[in-house]
Amino acid sequence: MKALPLTALLGSACAALSLSACVSVPKQEPPPASAADRHQITVQETGARLDIPVAAGAFALTAQQRDQLSGFASAYLRSGHGPIVLSVPGGGGNADSAARISHEMRMRLTEAGVPYAAIAGSTYDGSQSEAPIVLSFTHFEATAPECAPLWRQDLAHQSNNQAYESFGCSAQANLAAMIEDPRDLMQPRDETARDGARRAEVMEHYRAGEQTHAERSSDERVSISSAVR
Repeated sequence: MKALPLTALLGSACAALSLSACVSVPKQEPPPASAADRHQITVQETGARLDIPVAAGAFALTAQQRDQLSGFASAYLRSGHGPIVLSVPGGGGNADSAARISHEMRMRLTEAGVPYAAIAGSTYDGSQSEAPIVLSFTHFEATAPECAPLWRQDLAHQSNNQAYESFGCSAQANLAAMIEDPRDLMQPRDETARDGARRAEVMEHYRAGEQTHAERSSDERVSISSAVR
């Protein structure tokens, strides 16, 4: 067998390298965006405020003001964050009345379920005539995405084989309208502490080879009707 000269070997190697350089790698297309990415819900921090007018010489809240305070406390417990600020006017003709009524407001807020430590008191210049007591807290609001109308889209012919423009938008809009606390869309809530006593009891039953679940009464047991057998 006749050996090939060195120049021929080098030429074959260069030709192979040239051919390999011409091989093209297929371009990887990014995955399609999800409906949540295409139709994002906007969450912004805002504040809730309630003004309680206080007349000079007043000693207690009126029935209407008590109802307003109860509704405000419920809104805070449902979606409020941070403290609920109780701002009392000072320096005006109703300063004494405002101080008395602010104490009543604290008591009614705690009776409604607001922790006493979550009520932050403050004062402001109330030298103007009959300045109100101001309650405020921080909460979050969700703004739904704007969905393109279906009549503007051809749902039957999508040349790129992707979802049409407003696909999933209505679900996002419904979520923005129904969610109780929009802050949950920004980050999860903190977990409550575990029940250490219950966990220890379950572990004791487990080590003893006993059942770990609670006993069930005869009323809780399910029986299958003969009609479906």
